[in-house]
Amino acid sequence: MMPTDSFIAVFLFSFGMAIGAVLSPGPVTTAIISQTPRLGWITGPLVSIGHALLELLMVALITLGLSGVLGAPAVQTAIALLGGLLLLWMGGNMLLGALKGKLRLPEGGKTDEKLDYGKMMGIGVVTSLTNPFWYAWWMTVAAVYLLQAKAVGLMPVLGFYLGHVSADFLWNTTLSTAVGGGKRLITNKVYAGLISVCSLFLIYLAMKFLMTGFNGITD
Repeated sequence: MMPTDSFIAVFLFSFGMAIGAVLSPGPVTTAIISQTPRLGWITGPLVSIGHALLELLMVALITLGLSGVLGAPAVQTAIALLGGLLLLWMGGNMLLGALKGKLRLPEGGKTDEKLDYGKMMGIGVVTSLTNPFWYAWWMTVAAVYLLQAKAVGLMPVLGFYLGHVSADFLWNTTLSTAVGGGKRLITNKVYAGLISVCSLFLIYLAMKFLMTGFNGITD
């Protein structure tokens, strides 16, 4: 399902898969927009660092601690089906929202509190831990690809992780830079267009997952 013939191939695949999830509006986006006027462009990278450290722990748990359980054929089939449904739900909602004009960048929350660098990295951790979708993503979709990467070696696992977190850093930094510059460089129309493209890729991956799951049932 995932190209594992080279580090670059895995990196690009992981990046393309992750960017759709990163673009979806949520607590992280709101926190960045809220705090960027106070801290500047560095807000995006700081939030991304906290998020990336937590995801490094998740990668280690899946590839080392949970690989035996997740690698069982019955579990793999269940994960493929659940992961496919998760991707289909996510991609479908994103596409419908974009087509109906309902997806917009959230407005920053009004608060006078200026958070320091350490607290901003903490926000990257907290917003992940309190997001049920984050757990579902890593225990289904990401787990499948990580086990495929592990079967080849350490470099594909590293490529998957770096590709994934690079999407976080790119979008969050772009967002905080645009907001910090005082200009609305990323309009809602442009944002909806990005969401539409990413949603189609997620729907494609959903079909691949579901086909794998159905094959596992019929075998």
